[in-house]
Amino acid sequence: MRKFLSLCGLLSGVLLACGCASLRLSGSVSGGEYTSAQGNFSVPFPVSPEVGGRVRRDNAESVSFRDNWGSQISFYSAAFNAQSSMTSVLRAQGRAQALEAFAKAEYGDLIVPHYHPEIREGAISFIFLKPVGPKTGVAAFLSGDRIYWVATDLLPGVQLLAQTDEASQRDRETWLENRALSLLQTMKIR
Repeated sequence: MRKFLSLCGLLSGVLLACGCASLRLSGSVSGGEYTSAQGNFSVPFPVSPEVGGRVRRDNAESVSFRDNWGSQISFYSAAFNAQSSMTSVLRAQGRAQALEAFAKAEYGDLIVPHYHPEIREGAISFIFLKPVGPKTGVAAFLSGDRIYWVATDLLPGVQLLAQTDEASQRDRETWLENRALSLLQTMKIR
């Protein structure tokens, strides 16, 4: 256990040395884990210090990580109130429809959400194609009166090495959605 704690402390020091020290964080870093400023969630660092993994930016309810290989991973949390459309859809149509309504409002009507009832009491995932830039895998779930989600880009190297046929495109999108779902499950709700 002592070795693990020492390694976590070293990891935090390396992260601070590679760029986090110059960034004024809203949240906090302890033992290789980031905690949001409002304290709603924490996540282990999803990027490696060996390739320049660092917090790129954060605010009270979100954090974005980046590394020198082009990996970008962002975690978000947002509250919704009892009078919101999210609450209305959640009560009338259920979790899947509420998550889909959120996703379409946030990312547009062109996404195709996939519902996963076995993950976090119901989560969705989908691919978002930005007008300019890489494909993004997104996954989201509800907990209490908050929605939590993660967005992760397809690594540039994966894009360059990938084949362009339709089956390969689907395989990469499936991998990216699964990566978003996997990252979503690392979030600790507080």
